[in-house]
Amino acid sequence: MKDHVDVAIVQFDPRPLDLAGNLEAMATAVRAEAAARPTDLVVFPELATTGYLPPDYGDDFRRRLAAAADTIPGRTTETLGRVARETGTHVIVGLAERGGGEELYNTLLLIGPDGETIGAHRKVHLWDQEPKYFASGHRFDVLDTGLGRVGLSVCHDSRFPEATRLQVVAGAEILVCVFAYAPDPGVPADILAHRAVTRAWESTAYYVLANRLGSEHGADFAGLSVVTGPTGQILTGAHGPRDPVVRARLHHRPLADARRTVDVARERRPDIYGDLSPVSSPISPETSAMSQQERP
Repeated sequence: MKDHVDVAIVQFDPRPLDLAGNLEAMATAVRAEAAARPTDLVVFPELATTGYLPPDYGDDFRRRLAAAADTIPGRTTETLGRVARETGTHVIVGLAERGGGEELYNTLLLIGPDGETIGAHRKVHLWDQEPKYFASGHRFDVLDTGLGRVGLSVCHDSRFPEATRLQVVAGAEILVCVFAYAPDPGVPADILAHRAVTRAWESTAYYVLANRLGSEHGADFAGLSVVTGPTGQILTGAHGPRDPVVRARLHHRPLADARRTVDVARERRPDIYGDLSPVSSPISPETSAMSQQERP
């Protein structure tokens, strides 16, 4: 990665199903950040172009969501590509993407400072009502950028460490995961910080976690975006509407130092634990007995 990367997470509160209005507001936010301070990367949350889903499925909402969804290329790449080119920044944004047919995808898009699309990630692990609205993605890629090698994921994808491990083995240095997370009863209030610390530490990588603010469909979104470093340290954090933007500077030197000490891509032992992808695999009686003893 480059010597240092200045990141701004905009904890954006989108207007429901207002693609044009949300794009204009995000373009304004990018310009404001770039004008006020050095900014290499601006990150917006999950489904920032449309807002999130209601708690129960509805055909009418599905039709309205499809009408507000965008293609790639489309209005999102045009509007945010233009502002990325004007300001010389990279922009990452979550959107409802309309595919080639009737399918919709919960997508994360990365635009470069030349205004061109570098790549996109379609959410693989769909949460709760999402499979009724969205098709699933099928890949976890790593994108080469002027900032470094970037791995993208969306919200529930982060629950599965295999996803980030795939990206780190493929050379990811900066992991970016966007959320539309509202606190769950019984879940620690700082769960997002825990998630970011764990994924950064186990990956020896930077982890940029972007969540949204605002209320929608009875859900109060938590904000609490956070950036963590390659040894698990929290670099910055935000707590609620007083912090609409979360900022951090990522340095190459700590990443290089950490990977000289622990390089998980090199040190992992797939010869011991094999392919973890099958749903079931042969297990010896000894292993099965030991697993049952160790199970909490």
